[in-house]
Amino acid sequence: MEMFEFMREWLESLLGETSFFVNFIIIGLYVIFWLFVGIVLTIFTKPIVNHFLRINRKISKKINVQRELPFAIIDREKRGETISKALVSIFRFVIWFIILLIILDGFGVNTAPILASAGVVGVAVAFGTQAIIKDFISGIFLIMENTISIGELVQIGGFTGTVKEIGLRTTKLEDWKGDYFIINNGSINSIINYSRDYSLAIIDVTIGQNVNYQLFQSKVKEFIETFGTNNQAMVEPLVYVGVVESGGNYIKVRLTGKTKPVEHFAFERLIREKLFLLCQENDIAVPIQKIEIVSGDQDGIRN
Repeated sequence: MEMFEFMREWLESLLGETSFFVNFIIIGLYVIFWLFVGIVLTIFTKPIVNHFLRINRKISKKINVQRELPFAIIDREKRGETISKALVSIFRFVIWFIILLIILDGFGVNTAPILASAGVVGVAVAFGTQAIIKDFISGIFLIMENTISIGELVQIGGFTGTVKEIGLRTTKLEDWKGDYFIINNGSINSIINYSRDYSLAIIDVTIGQNVNYQLFQSKVKEFIETFGTNNQAMVEPLVYVGVVESGGNYIKVRLTGKTKPVEHFAFERLIREKLFLLCQENDIAVPIQKIEIVSGDQDGIRN
């Protein structure tokens, strides 16, 4: 509180040397000053962190302008917001902890035991909350390394869905049925990201074994040539792979096509529909599974 001792003589001349209010005012000014410093630092923490993150993003763009992956869906703003919240929370906690120690030191309190106790408590809390700390650290690396981003289609723990939220402790996915999957970041061992590169559409068509295969092949190749790359989802034309499987009464033929990320699902449905219509127009038989129900008596003899 020495920083306000210069006011003591002036206050004593106004209030008297034995006045209680002299010490009260000096103590009050000391506390108010450091609270004001803490508030100012707290207010400016977020803009400073956001400014640093913006500079960091600009530098990273200049260093690596072109990525190998052509269709990366990256929500940079959301990712930056998550990192900003984490850093601001940490800095604000540190700021107010230091302000508290300074105020206590001004009152003559020995802060060394407090710092030692804080270390012991921190170790105890760390042992008791290992899972939470693991989730927190995994969340930070998940965000910083840009493994996944908001809006991407990923598979985590056998669940496939769109990333809705990446938190410091949990990650939330939503599948096409609207089911939510929430997983702790520390439990994420492997991730399949479908949104960082081209997708491959695989279309299998099953035809009867007695069908004129040469006719079917020629019609499909004509269709591929006519269809071209008219669909917006396509990156390259369809490719006729050929027969991939055969059974007692069927042949399975495969076509493949490269599409934009995650757009292969709708594209596969479209091509299957067009190939089915193609088979109908050219009288190409498509095997239909038949189930025959035979009635019988109690001894299993057919009626």
